[in-house]
Amino acid sequence: MSEVYPPRAGGAGWSVRALALGLREAGHAVCVLTTSPGPEDMDGLEVRRLAVNGRKRLAVPRAFAAQLHDTSGIIHAQHSLSALGALAGDHGGRVAVTVRDHWPVCFWSTRISRGAPCPECGLAPMTRCVTGHVRAPAPFSWGAIPYMRRDLGLKRGALRRAGATLAVSEAIGAELRAAGVPRVEVIPNIVDPEETRALAEGQPSFDLPARFLLFVGKLEENKGVRHLVPAVLAARTGLPLVVLGEGSLAHTLKFDAASAGVELIVRGWAHREDVLRATARATVLVFPSLWAEPLSRVLLEALALGTPVAAMDTGGSREILEDGRSGLLVQDAAGLGGAVARLAGDDALRARLRDGARARAAAFAPPALVPRYEAVYRRLLG
Repeated sequence: MSEVYPPRAGGAGWSVRALALGLREAGHAVCVLTTSPGPEDMDGLEVRRLAVNGRKRLAVPRAFAAQLHDTSGIIHAQHSLSALGALAGDHGGRVAVTVRDHWPVCFWSTRISRGAPCPECGLAPMTRCVTGHVRAPAPFSWGAIPYMRRDLGLKRGALRRAGATLAVSEAIGAELRAAGVPRVEVIPNIVDPEETRALAEGQPSFDLPARFLLFVGKLEENKGVRHLVPAVLAARTGLPLVVLGEGSLAHTLKFDAASAGVELIVRGWAHREDVLRATARATVLVFPSLWAEPLSRVLLEALALGTPVAAMDTGGSREILEDGRSGLLVQDAAGLGGAVARLAGDDALRARLRDGARARAAAFAPPALVPRYEAVYRRLLG
């Protein structure tokens, strides 16, 4: 169950698909329930696309809950709203919930406010947080705080009824345990290296420079978009920056690049095949993520493709990349430009990291992770 699912989806949706395909390959009967639009026979899987009427935060959980009255197997909820729907009935012991971002501990799911990481949620920090999100001057914006606190309480209460809560990284697992969520274990997202490399072999549907820097992701504060142009400028590679993504900071990014004299190619949202083909051809993937990154699919797919990566060391990124072996991790935005410069200018370093990345990708492949999911399901069935 997931409110996000391909064909038009971000990393969470594609991770759900990868798990469904891995389970089917292992011999399990799989049915995907989603409120995301698209075909109902995608990849040969049974995909039920549910209609939603009303406000998303209320209607989506109800739509999922209505489908589960006669379900006897394992229910695996993949995101916040599907989790609330799955845990609304009396079958919580058969429900596994995967937590892919910060939704149990942050109303906005990002732990970012005013362009910077937030401290742990509480009444005082929320006054800072809400003025960074709600379009009303303080103290009027503070009126949203009781609703936010109640919402977080409902989400954590729902997770306490789950048979298993699966964090995609130790970084997410630690914050769930600190919030009092029981039965937390860590199972990373799945990426199939063979499928990823096969899709990347084709030609992208748009032209790309011979050598270029690449950013893939939402153009939002939590993805560190404001640090992107300064890092490229500091690297002094002379390479153009290709951006695949869209978001509220698109105009800011273009203005910053024009002001700094950085050659910028913004393609907007791109189909998955084009994203992979661009990633495979990039000289360096630049990853300036500012939030406590849960477990980026962009980085996982870069591993599978052997793409050299310069990344901020936030959240679960160090659980993907081994610094100096499968990518370069930096502690702050100032160091990102130096890492980009090192990679762009050193063929031997890129080749070594490419080999290390491909080897590291095996840890996130279906043969490594599907048995761990199966063990959880067997335990829930008793």
